[in-house]
Formats: sequence, structure tokens, C-alpha cells
Amino acid sequence: LIFPNQSHKFKYSTNSMIAEINILHSYSNGKLNELGLDAYCDFGFPIGHATAAYQFEQLAKATATLPRVSSSKLDLRPSSKLDQVTRSFAAVLLDDGKEIDTRLLIKACRALLDLIRSTGAAPLRLAAKDFESNLRKVERLFEASPVECRTLASLLELERESDIHDGNVLQDPSAAIGLLWIRRSLAFQSHLYYESLVRSDHGKHPKEVAREAYDEHLSPYHGWMLRTVFPASFSQMPGQAVFLSKFGEVEIEDLDGEDEARVVKELRLFSETLEPLLEVWKKNFVKLDLEDTRRV
Repeated sequence: LIFPNQSHKFKYSTNSMIAEINILHSYSNGKLNELGLDAYCDFGFPIGHATAAYQFEQLAKATATLPRVSSSKLDLRPSSKLDQVTRSFAAVLLDDGKEIDTRLLIKACRALLDLIRSTGAAPLRLAAKDFESNLRKVERLFEASPVECRTLASLLELERESDIHDGNVLQDPSAAIGLLWIRRSLAFQSHLYYESLVRSDHGKHPKEVAREAYDEHLSPYHGWMLRTVFPASFSQMPGQAVFLSKFGEVEIEDLDGEDEARVVKELRLFSETLEPLLEVWKKNFVKLDLEDTRRV
């Protein structure tokens, strides 16, 4: 039965297209007007206006000659963990990139922590352990004073005013020392992923790139013991294919050129997102004279 002034939606499915037809019914002078059809399909061609019976007949004829679309060609996967991490860090900068939202920064760091643990790489497990320890130092102060610590700058100012630091000689544990080492760890990881996976044309193994990243971002602040222990783990650094499969969330035997291109694109965006964030981060420390450069 067709009732006046009602709208009905019909869905017609075939092997290769789905059309949705909205049929609006109305009476004029006691007679039913011709049905007006608004339809679309996933191939993008217009269906137009006709009676329902004629429309379905034409749709069936059209789809009978169209090739089946293999489901393997459709990317129905949700966004990757790497993509979600990048989006989390992209949301951290406030006020046209001048301020850092502390709550969102903590959230992004937690997401990254889960990601680096998922790689299974021994050197990154070591980095993850240190990363989480420093993150907890930040979380403790933020949870105690969330309003006063809304931005990274206000958090650092609050802690500095408490006189727990001796100038730029930071107390450990403290939120400031935690943020200092988190920033250095992020710089190390960004360098590692970008140079070993995005700029892989130099032919260097990730363990070689890890050593270069370590020498630039961490070694200047490590004492003798850490400079011995940390680089020793680089011998267990996996190759490019393992990293790509882990970040791409596919089995290594299923890794193909399309997956590699997708992961490389996401890693490039990850590094580009971190760059301005780390710059603002360091400026906050320098401005407040909290840039502790001692070796530990």
C-alpha cells in the first residue's frame, strides 16, 4: 500500500552496486503524482527520475553488464594505530601553534607508547620503559592540578615556582625532567623512523640509523653507563620489512608495495607533525631556563 505524504526508502543490491531510492508520494487533486526518484550508486552515474518499476528494470539491466568489484580491492580497514598517533599529536598545539595542551599531549604520548611496544623491537622496548616512567612524572602533577597545568608552559611555571628545581638543574622525579626526556625520546624516534623507513634510499639498516639518531639526540645527555647499555641494544634492531609490517599492521609475508607506500606516507606525516611541536616544546624550556643539559 502507498499512503499519501509519506517517504519510503528502497535499497536495491547487486554484485557490484548499491542504489538507494527515495520515493516521495503526494496527491494532487485526489490523484497520485508520478513517483519522483532520487538515486545514486557507487559508480557515480545519475539514475534520474522515472516510475519505480521502470527504474528498477533499468538498474538491473545496467548492473548485469558491469564487472564484479573484488572485495580485496576495497580498503575497508579502520585508520591504523600510527595514523591515530599522528592525529593525536596534531591536536596538541593550541593558539596557532604557540601553546601545547598538556592533557592532549599526555594522551598522544600514551598512544605512541602503545604503538612502539607493538613493534616488539628490543631497543624500542627499552625506550618505551623509560618513556612511560617519564610520562608518569608528568601525569602526577597534571592530575593534581589540571587547571593550573592546562598548557605545558603553565605546568612548567607552576613547578618552577614551587622551588623544587635549582635553576636549570631539574629535580628528579619532577614533571619538568619527565617532559625533558620525553621530548628527547620523541626526537630520537622521529629521526629513526624517518631516516630508516621514509628515506630508505641510502641503503642503511635501521640499526645504523638508530646509532646516528642516538648520537644526535640522546648520547650528549647520557653518562658512561647509559652510553654503553643503550647502543648495545641496537644490534637487535629489526630490518625495514619488519618495521613496515608492524606499523602497517599486516603480516610480513603479506606486505606488498601498496602497504609500504601507505606506511611510508604515514611515517612522513608523523615526523612532520612532531617537528613544530618539539620546537615549541624546547622554546618553553629555554624561556623558563629549565633546559637541563647535564649527563645522567
